[in-house]
Amino acid sequence: VYGGVSQFHQVKALRNGVDILVATPGRLIDLMNQRLVNLSKVEIFVLDEADRMLDMGFIEPIRHIAASI
Repeated sequence: VYGGVSQFHQVKALRNGVDILVATPGRLIDLMNQRLVNLSKVEIFVLDEADRMLDMGFIEPIRHIAASI
């Protein structure tokens, strides 16, 4: 899931259930705040390009997401 587009189709797909979720931090937090995504049962969390995200100032969103797992 990613921002910049309507979340309608993304939410529709999520409601069917997923085994793997690839998401941008902003859209994921949006969906979490709307209670459309629950990360409490996540078993593996992969943070791709973490160095770039940290350089771009995404530390707080990453902390928020990690705390939800």
